[in-house]
Amino acid sequence: MEVSYLNRLTLRQLDVFLAVCLHRSYSKAALQLALTQPAVSSQIRSLEEVVGQALFDYLGKQLFLTSAGEVMLRAARELKQRLVHLEIELTELHGRLQGSLHIAIESSAEYLLPGYINHFCEQHPDVDISLHVVNHQHLLERLNDNLDDLAVMTQVPEGRALVYTPFTDHQLIVVTNPSHPLASQGSVSLRELLEFPALIREVGSGTRQIFEGFCRENGCLIQRRRQMGSHQAIKTALASGDHFAVLPQAMVASELATKTLALVAVTGFPIRRSWCTVYPKGKHLNPLTKAFHDFLHNTAN
Repeated sequence: MEVSYLNRLTLRQLDVFLAVCLHRSYSKAALQLALTQPAVSSQIRSLEEVVGQALFDYLGKQLFLTSAGEVMLRAARELKQRLVHLEIELTELHGRLQGSLHIAIESSAEYLLPGYINHFCEQHPDVDISLHVVNHQHLLERLNDNLDDLAVMTQVPEGRALVYTPFTDHQLIVVTNPSHPLASQGSVSLRELLEFPALIREVGSGTRQIFEGFCRENGCLIQRRRQMGSHQAIKTALASGDHFAVLPQAMVASELATKTLALVAVTGFPIRRSWCTVYPKGKHLNPLTKAFHDFLHNTAN
C-alpha cells in the first residue's frame, strides 16, 4: 500500500500553523509559542512543502489563508480536538478527569463562572481550565470559528447552527449613585429614566443589546449616553454625576448592600433573561466538556 505523503506532517507543524492562523502574524505566533520568528517561518515552509501548496497569501502587510490553508485549518482543528478526546478517554480509564478545557463567556458572566469553575476544579484537580472573557459579538465569532469547548452567553441568536440550554437566571437592573435624583423617587417610567444620561458598554456588548432592545420594544431611544469598555469602568463612573447604568443584578449586589450604589425602580425592570451553555450544532462534546456542562446544569439554581 502506498504511504500518504501527509504522514510526514508533524503535530508541531500543526501547532505553529494554528498559532499563525489565530494571530495572523508570525511574530505574535512566535511569542505565543516561545519560538523565534525564523523558527515559525521554517515550520510553515516545511508544512507547505508537505502539503504541496501555499497556505498563506501576503497582501501588503496582512496575512490571509489560501483555499488550501482554509482546508488545513479545519483539519488541524479537528485533529487537535480528537487528540483532546483521546487524552480524556485514556485518563477516564484510570477513574479520573484530566485535561484542558477552554470556556468562552460574555463579560457580563465574569461574576458568575469563576465560582463554578473553582468548585469543579476542587472536585477534579487534574483539570486545567482556560476562561476567555469577551463581549457578545466576539463570543459569536469564537463560536463560528469553533475556538472553544463550550460558551456561556445570553441572547442566543436565531438562525445560527447552535445548541443552547438555559441553566440559570440573568437579571438586569437600573443603578445609580445614592445622591442621584432618581435614587429617592418611587417607581419611574422608562421615558423618565432616559431623561438622564446612560453609561453603556461598547457596540457588541450583550448588556447593551438587551437594554437597547428593551427601549425599542417600548418605543424609546437612548439619546444621551457615555460609552465605556467594561462593567467595572461603569461602576466606577457611577460614583458621581447624574448618569445611570443597566447592569447585572449579581454584579452590583455588594454595592447595593453597602449603599455605595442605589437601585432605581423602573417600570418593566428587572429585565429577565437566562444564561445558556452554547456550542456549535454537530460538535461532539468530549467527556471533560460534557462533565463541566452537566455540572453547570446540575449545580446552578
